[in-house]
Amino acid sequence: MPPEGESPVEPPSASSPRRRRTIAVVAVVVVVVVAVVLALVLTGRGGASPSPDDTASTAQPTGGPSSGAPGEGASDEPTASTPPAAGPDTPESPPVGLDGSPTVVDGVTVRVKSLTAVDGEAVLPGEVAGPGVRAELEMVNSTGAAVDLSTVVVNLAYGSGRTPANTFSTGTSSFPASVEAGATATGTYVFEVPADERGDLRLTVDYAVDVPVVVFEGAAS
Repeated sequence: MPPEGESPVEPPSASSPRRRRTIAVVAVVVVVVVAVVLALVLTGRGGASPSPDDTASTAQPTGGPSSGAPGEGASDEPTASTPPAAGPDTPESPPVGLDGSPTVVDGVTVRVKSLTAVDGEAVLPGEVAGPGVRAELEMVNSTGAAVDLSTVVVNLAYGSGRTPANTFSTGTSSFPASVEAGATATGTYVFEVPADERGDLRLTVDYAVDVPVVVFEGAAS
């Protein structure tokens, strides 16, 4: 019995420690959940794709001109443009004599400087030494820009049957790739032609697929 006048002291309840432990566990769980949620939010922000505005502000154009001064790096000199390659279906201009200077394209003419009988020399496999004809041609550029000659093809046929003549490699030097403004380009071609057919020759200059073929007719001297 407690002394008279003193209230009895109740023993600590067994549920108090349990309550405190429960509260502590709940607090730990809350902290862990908050930490996990915060980590997920931060991770989501770090891996997010850039917004369209960010992309637009940082993207650099490709394939366009550089950021240098206008016209920087470009040449002011005119350059030769490459015409389409010549083909077998290209139309022909009316034939002219060997002393003619027909127009190939506007501002460009061609003429036969010489057409002479020669003896062809066989060097490459398939070539046969024998009588031939050497044709020297000139392409005159009267325009103000370089003219492309890379697709020019020169051929020769002989006789009434217009037999195509083979070309000898020795002595043949085709037109250069282009001719500058106001300049003249030269091409030399040596063809295999029987001696008795040199009096009936047909020389063609095929410039490009959409340009009529220039035709010269005559005899070798």
